[in-house]
Order: sequence, then C-alpha cells, then structure tokens
Amino acid sequence: MLNVTIDEMLEAEFALRQRHPERDEVYDGHRRRSEALRARGRCELDQRYGAGPRCLLDVFPAGAGAPVLFFVHGGYWRALAKSDVSFIAEPFQRAGITVVMPGYDLVPAVRVGDIVKQVRAAFGWVIDKIAPRRIVVAGHSAGGQLAAMLALDQAERGRGPIVGLVGVSGVFDLRPLLRTSINSDLALSRDAAAGASPLLRLRALRPAAPLMPLLAVVGGDETQGFKLWSSDFAAAWHARGAPATLVEPVGRSHFTILDALAEAEGEVPRAVRRMVFNGA
Repeated sequence: MLNVTIDEMLEAEFALRQRHPERDEVYDGHRRRSEALRARGRCELDQRYGAGPRCLLDVFPAGAGAPVLFFVHGGYWRALAKSDVSFIAEPFQRAGITVVMPGYDLVPAVRVGDIVKQVRAAFGWVIDKIAPRRIVVAGHSAGGQLAAMLALDQAERGRGPIVGLVGVSGVFDLRPLLRTSINSDLALSRDAAAGASPLLRLRALRPAAPLMPLLAVVGGDETQGFKLWSSDFAAAWHARGAPATLVEPVGRSHFTILDALAEAEGEVPRAVRRMVFNGA
C-alpha cells in the first residue's frame, strides 16, 4: 500500500465508506434484485473476454440486431462485481436493448491503467461477438470513468458504433484522489492519475474529434465533489459542441442513484432509451 498524505477536505468529499454506513444495506438490496433477475434465465453469464480471473461479462440479450447498453460497475476500481448490478438490466432488456455488463480485475492485483485495458477488451468482445450498430456506453462511479475512456477512444478514432455516453456519479478527474485514503489502494502516481482522467483527455482532444451525446447523472444528495465531477465534465463536453445533459435526481445518494437508473419509467431510464434509439 502507498503512504498517502490525506487532505481532510478531499477525504470528506470522495471517501464515502464512513459517510454512508447504510451502503451495505443498499448493496444487499441490489444483490437480491440482481439474483432474482438472473434466476429468470434471460441471460448468458460469465462469458470470458480476457485472461484475468474476473475478465468475464454477462449478457442480457434482447434479440438479434438489438442495440446494446454496455454498463460498467463501480467500486473505485477496488470493490464490487458485475453481478451486484444485474438488476439495472431489467427495464432496458424489456425495452428491446441488449445489456452487457463486464467484470474486471481489481486493485491492488492490477492497476487502474490495466483495468482500462481490460474494459477495452470487453468492449472489443461486444464488437466481435454481437456486432451491434448502436451502443451506449455507461457506468457508475469508477465505471463512469471506464465508460468515458471508451467514448473518448472512439472520438479519437473519429468513428464507431457508440451513440451515447452515460456517466452515473462518474469519477472524471482522478487527481483529487491522490490525497485521499483511496489512493492507499489505488497507488496512483500524478502522471497515472492525469492519464486516466477523462476530463483531461477530453480537453486535449483535437478540435474536430466527433463526440456523441453525453448524459451525466449525479444524485441530489451526493457530495459537492461528485457533483462537480459531473458538472465540470458535462460543461467541457458541451464546450466541444456536443450535446450534454446534466441530471440530479432528488433524494438520491451515491449508492441509491442506481435505483433511479433501474426505474422503468423514471427520468433517467427514459433519457437512456432515447439515446439508445434516437442518439439524442
């Protein structure tokens, strides 16, 4: 573990375990709902896409030719699993969207940069095996960072099937984490934190790089740090001339924000479905 000098203000904004003692209860509810969905059988579990022990993905298919929602779980790159968030797939699968949820190895067994590469490999599996014409990449917390890196990969290439990015309480600038207890596990250097920060990568894009629409979602009850991550990223995205929408569901914390994503007729799922089918 890295010896980290902690800034107490940053610690309060970004280290959420002590701030939210109810999170284990929330997680338990998510896991029960996820188990119930998988038990219904409309899924293809643990498809291997890479060599790492957790380099497996789950597919919740909606039929041949269906668009794809590629959703990456969070956990600050050090916790949780794809199976914890299966429940999110239900309303989208019902709406005719195939949902793919990749797992990935966790720190300290690997570094954040290695996880970025693994999620790129999982996305490549989708391209090779499913070959959808339309994909929305999405993720929660650290998963938001990983999804944003995929979207920026396509922006740098200039073309591809990604028609939207959804960042749910995303970690878009890793540099503040250098002075929190979280970096005791992540062991990020200044260069590594900057290189893995979607906000900095976005600002460095060539002017003509094409961006897809962005939906940034952050809970109304989240810390100012998380709110600024989303608002700053959305503002920078919009400044590049691309559509960017910021939504703050009232009464949602960093953990219960996932429940807002799974509400079939809620504001956030409706916005995601519009993005999947219309690109707007």
